[in-house]
Amino acid sequence: MKNILILNVGFYYNKYGIYSNKIILKGKFERLKKKKSFEKSIKKLKKLLGNIKIDIITHRVVHGGRFTNPRLLDKGFVNILKKIESLAPLHDIPEIDVIESCKIFKVKQYAVFDTEFHTTIPEKAKIYGLPYSYYKKGIRRYGFHGISHRYVVDYLRKNKLMKNKIIICHMGNGVTVSAIKNGKSIDTSMGFTPLEGPIMGSRSGSIDPSIIFFLSKKLSLPKIKKILNYKSGLLGISGKSNDIRDLIKSKRKRSKLAIDVLCYQISKYIGSYIPVLNGLNLIVFTGGIGENVHLIRRKILKNINFIKFKTLVVKVNEEEVILKEVKKLIS
Repeated sequence: MKNILILNVGFYYNKYGIYSNKIILKGKFERLKKKKSFEKSIKKLKKLLGNIKIDIITHRVVHGGRFTNPRLLDKGFVNILKKIESLAPLHDIPEIDVIESCKIFKVKQYAVFDTEFHTTIPEKAKIYGLPYSYYKKGIRRYGFHGISHRYVVDYLRKNKLMKNKIIICHMGNGVTVSAIKNGKSIDTSMGFTPLEGPIMGSRSGSIDPSIIFFLSKKLSLPKIKKILNYKSGLLGISGKSNDIRDLIKSKRKRSKLAIDVLCYQISKYIGSYIPVLNGLNLIVFTGGIGENVHLIRRKILKNINFIKFKTLVVKVNEEEVILKEVKKLIS
């Protein structure tokens, strides 16, 4: 059995796991906010591995544009990812840095995409109200956190908990709310990029597009893009932190306001998906906040007491899904 290194890179972390017939090694590098820190994490990992041989590397890639199926990361495809990295800057930029850094292992690298799970979304839910020609050029709803969603659906089926009408709330630094019917995604809050949806750790979530035109009178587009991705959301409203744990501990009014806005907006998305599903059987919470912060779950559910449904918290193992996908690819 080959030794497969799986890398799951986020905004400030790099999770790794080495798998063969069993888990050989697993860990996480955190607080990686600069390009060099992601590169250093790979050098540290190589040193940590010692004599453990790596045969294949597989990466979670958040946005592959029109590419959604798992594939080999050859030079040509990495160049394609570089051209679209701005679509998901909090993830794709550090992911590409890590992919490039992993050349020191001198083995084949593969990508598994967050967008694949959402390819079942019907056209009426993924098209924007723009001229149709833009839709044909690829400007549409892609959806993200798909690997997390895939794990949830597989978990429910395995444990005989599957329901026909499910809403998954993945809540971490990024937030996705998705409508799942008969195990398939039919709508999701993130869109063309991971910027759409409820407010998140440092992302603004959905805003009136005209705000961008208004801001552009005094700010450059790169500056506005940085504000929307890195300085908004919980961080922007609270003026304190993008970490929900810090905000819960804080006594500042703006910290409480940021929490209230997050819970309100997630409740609103859940409410909008009930008619889409024609009912609701189950809400699943996952992600760092969804799994661990009861206060947030309670505040969200408080607004949805007009319909009967069950709730479940699922601790997701994205690496398990990635491992299954790459095994299919290399078998």
